[in-house]
Amino acid sequence: MTSLMKVLATSLLLTSLCVASNVQDHFVGVQRTTVHCFFPLTMQRIQGSGICINPGCSVIATAYHVQMMTGKAKLGVIGGHTTKVLSLANERDTNKTDVPAGKGSLFYNIANDVSFIYTSKPVSNKSGTPYSYRSYVGQNVIVAGYRDGNFETKSARIIGLNVALVVGQAQLNENLILDIDLKPGCSGSAVLDQSGNLLGMVTLAGVLKFESGDLNASVALPIRTIANALVKLDPSLGAAIFDHIPDEEPKPLESSSVVYQEEEDVPENTSPVIPMLTVVPGEVPNSVDKLRTRSEAASKVMVNLITNQCLVQGTQKPLCYELSMADGQQVFRKIYASGKLGKRTGFLPVQKHGVWMQSDWTDALGEVADHPWVFQGSVDGRYLFTFKSSADDDRCYYEEYSHGIPLFGGGHPEWKGSVGCFEQVLTDKDFNVMVVYSEMYPPGDCLTQLVQTAIYYDWIKLEGLKSPVLLPVKERITAKVMGQKELSYANASWTDYKQFRTDHKVKF
Repeated sequence: MTSLMKVLATSLLLTSLCVASNVQDHFVGVQRTTVHCFFPLTMQRIQGSGICINPGCSVIATAYHVQMMTGKAKLGVIGGHTTKVLSLANERDTNKTDVPAGKGSLFYNIANDVSFIYTSKPVSNKSGTPYSYRSYVGQNVIVAGYRDGNFETKSARIIGLNVALVVGQAQLNENLILDIDLKPGCSGSAVLDQSGNLLGMVTLAGVLKFESGDLNASVALPIRTIANALVKLDPSLGAAIFDHIPDEEPKPLESSSVVYQEEEDVPENTSPVIPMLTVVPGEVPNSVDKLRTRSEAASKVMVNLITNQCLVQGTQKPLCYELSMADGQQVFRKIYASGKLGKRTGFLPVQKHGVWMQSDWTDALGEVADHPWVFQGSVDGRYLFTFKSSADDDRCYYEEYSHGIPLFGGGHPEWKGSVGCFEQVLTDKDFNVMVVYSEMYPPGDCLTQLVQTAIYYDWIKLEGLKSPVLLPVKERITAKVMGQKELSYANASWTDYKQFRTDHKVKF
């Protein structure tokens, strides 16, 4: 773990994401303008966002209540001509809710607040949105859509998943709760993960009431709800677009388990980074030896590579670097918005505020190969290895930088050194490392009380190699900081792997 992660922090707050620059290609504006013929003449314009669902963007998903606000007229799509609109929701539904809309109220089933607009021709220069059914509490997301005719993206975090909500007379069990208070006009906006996959659609914003207090938040319908709605309305098209829709009904969770607002809501030594692992005990001959052998072999391939590494801090823009790895040496070059590369440096610039990860992960799998492990058994078709160490074992390293001037009571002293930790490794049945979880326990004189990390590996196909290579693709971190009520999160990602010849390696 020593070179897997170095946390350089005093407070942790990372919420932005690296999302592809062409994300706008998957969304269209929807609107309807009506003129009220009485004196004085008034004009009403209803606007929202539409999400291209099919590959050619001739079927667009939006919020049903946006369609309701236009009356009987069909909702218009900017750049396309509407032929029909389909929806499961309607004002005659007995399970309906009362939602304010302008000067009046709308009555409809909020659980089916999605409409599908069909256009006579595909909207030009637009394409279908990729999607993912996988979402989790604590996940950093982007909310993307049109508001007042302008395309906007906003950073947010999922703080609730499938929370049992009661809105008017209706109950909404399938949902994503976001820690962002969106303004009117954002209905139909998409919730995207860090890879640009559609996770859900925003349909409601306001104050949610929990036992611990009120919370300004936004509510989105998950992609599973959208997919099931289209399959019911248009079975052939729905089946062609959405593959392998999860069958199980989501289990509503208590708000204290999913909304991290009060400190007592945060169970000690747990966070969304490390899931609850249910182990089936068992024995596999020479399991630890096989883990070490596979890890050592995989680590030796991590040479002469180039990747794009993106880190995120607070509400700032993601900082992306070209990371070159040659013979164990890391060289960074900042990637500017223009795409140009900055000067070469042998270290990642350390920031004094927020969480910064100095991930020398070229040696990470090598350390897995060197360290002792205990084989625990199977977890959902994978093998689990664990090990708990103390600070004296010199296995996990933590570093905390000062903030302010301690002499005048405005800061906290620096601290660095070995800490106690608990590590878990999940491998496939061939003992290839897929995830490394770690929980570190800084000493009492540190600001950070608990740090949890997760680094994920995947098989990457590199040009010139016959077989894929096991490489890290993303890293997540969360921490509990003294004086902060909420858990804080960080993210890193590695994309666009390439191999380069050794005679091209960067020299200082």
